[in-house]
Amino acid sequence: MKPQQNRRILLIDDMLTIHEDFRKILLAKPEARDLDVAEETLFGKSTAPAQGSFELDSAYQGRDGVAMVEAALQAGRPYAMAFVDMRMPPGWDGVETIERLWRVDPQVQIVICTAYSDHSWEDVLARLDAQDRLLIVKKPFDMIEISQLARTLTAKWALTQQAAWQLSGLEDVVRELKVTEAALRHSNQALESFSYSVAHDLRSPLKTIDGFSHLLQRSSSGETAERTKHYLTRIRAGVKQMGELTEGLLGLAQMSRAELKIEAVDLSALARQVLRDCQERDPARTVKVQVQSGLQAMGDCALLRQLLENLLANAWKFSAKSTAAEITVGQLAGNFAGAVYFVRDNGAGFDMAYADKLFGAFQRLHLADDFAGTGIGLATAHRVIARHAGRIWAEGAVGEGATFFFTVPEASPEQPGADRPSVEVAAS
Repeated sequence: MKPQQNRRILLIDDMLTIHEDFRKILLAKPEARDLDVAEETLFGKSTAPAQGSFELDSAYQGRDGVAMVEAALQAGRPYAMAFVDMRMPPGWDGVETIERLWRVDPQVQIVICTAYSDHSWEDVLARLDAQDRLLIVKKPFDMIEISQLARTLTAKWALTQQAAWQLSGLEDVVRELKVTEAALRHSNQALESFSYSVAHDLRSPLKTIDGFSHLLQRSSSGETAERTKHYLTRIRAGVKQMGELTEGLLGLAQMSRAELKIEAVDLSALARQVLRDCQERDPARTVKVQVQSGLQAMGDCALLRQLLENLLANAWKFSAKSTAAEITVGQLAGNFAGAVYFVRDNGAGFDMAYADKLFGAFQRLHLADDFAGTGIGLATAHRVIARHAGRIWAEGAVGEGATFFFTVPEASPEQPGADRPSVEVAAS
């Protein structure tokens, strides 16, 4: 429950006159309260508490004061603060009283009121060791000083309780989030396991359909064979696409299940190798390729290679219709929290209005007739970066190319190749 205002004060002092003085300072005058009640009755509105509206209780020895604090706490009506005299013969002195008060209620704010002390103030502060809840006022004291202390420390008590209440609420929220996160993780694992099983089981019938369609296509002859071959070609194309989707699903599932092996990775070397592979698969194309040297990261080499394979394969594919295709791999210059790498091409690009769909599985922003693909590649890239606790995002414009940015932990400067210059390679 949200804490309420608390103006309950305890005075512990062996002198009766001190108690009378405190009542004059802190308790509301009857005539002032009568006026408040009259105003509330006449005008139908609640009034603010009178200037001295504190609730003051008295104890004349430390032992009695501690008993009152304990009883108030058990009744659910704790004191916000206590004024404590230092010398109260023949019982406990102020220091012992305060020590015992804080054992009962550590939250109560304390003001020591005294003219004399049997301890040095250094010893008092060292012994009590709670200066955030302790103030000292020398007698004789001023009425305004006591009034201000009462207002300030009761307000401080309320703020402390409010902070504790909010912290407790925050801890509850954190616990709920952890429970939700655990449930979500379990659900994701079950879904990945299901995807893996379905994709794995689809492999066998797809291979059977493709194999027998191929045999039937080869055995067809005669005039009617051309139409039959056409149908079989369409069937095999569909089976091939389903096979690619199945392999993509298996890749996504395996990527989430595989254990990460973190090591220093030369991203520049990986990018050059992936681009050479692209060129070997498509030798007729001429692409201007620039790979910045010295790109180093800490991560799983196999997964980071898969990341670059998907990003560079995309760049290679979507720049196919450019008259002078260019692909660049590098690192952003500037003062960033970590290294920001990028893969840029001058190809078909995309509409930024649909950028949030780029990394979803089976999401495509281009027609299959224009650019082939399954829509798994960027989802795979996103999964790789997520497993490295990094970020991946993209910028582009239709007909003006695209740039994919990603972050992974940066390698230490002494890693090999960190000082090599950037090189430009023209693939043809």
